Amino acid sequence: MKKQNFNRELVKNKIKELGLNYKDLAMELTENGTPISESAIKIWFRTTNPSTPELDKIKALSSVLSLQVSSIIDEVYVDDENDGVELLEMRAGFGTEGTLDPEFKVERCIKLPQEFLGKVNAKYAKIIQCYGDSMMPEFNDGDYILVEMLGGRDYIKRPSIYLVRLGDVVYIKRIEFLPNNDIRLISINPTYPPFLASETGYEWEILGAVYGKISVKLGSGFQFSEQGVKGK
Repeated sequence: MKKQNFNRELVKNKIKELGLNYKDLAMELTENGTPISESAIKIWFRTTNPSTPELDKIKALSSVLSLQVSSIIDEVYVDDENDGVELLEMRAGFGTEGTLDPEFKVERCIKLPQEFLGKVNAKYAKIIQCYGDSMMPEFNDGDYILVEMLGGRDYIKRPSIYLVRLGDVVYIKRIEFLPNNDIRLISINPTYPPFLASETGYEWEILGAVYGKISVKLGSGFQFSEQGVKGK
């Protein structure tokens, strides 16, 4: 489902900037064709259990305060128990090349059991589907991979399984970090020899760390591996 987020701080700061108080704002909104009382406005900003303005009030606020509706309120996906984990539109390759989507557009959200998320920071958790056979038998063609995106954050450079970019191509590979800002990309399937990022001539970047896999079996739906693929 979707939940509305009301940007209270933005609205409060704009009211202050315009030299208004809640009584003045109530009068402005009422004159704008949206009747409302001062006490009703105060409920929007109270510390405990504040309310969210209805859409007609949001539109009136937008007009009176000269703010975009999208800056006053936005809608985000939420689950009844926990946030869904975003499934990225782009695909990664085990052996087959996946193409980078620099905007990391989201296809949909998938609810994952909390125990599967483990210690993954939910703020950075993403799911990406992967193709190819170079990481078999641990990963199969079409598996969904749980990744904690790094987004420029510091991380421990230890041999593990990562989502890595080479130029505009993205792979899931076991990575060995080498001196001189180089990495060795290693496949689990022995028919695929390891190679150095420097040998490709492309710039490389670690996009995220792999923490688990989700297989889809006909008649059974999602099948979750035990948390902790990373580090194997």
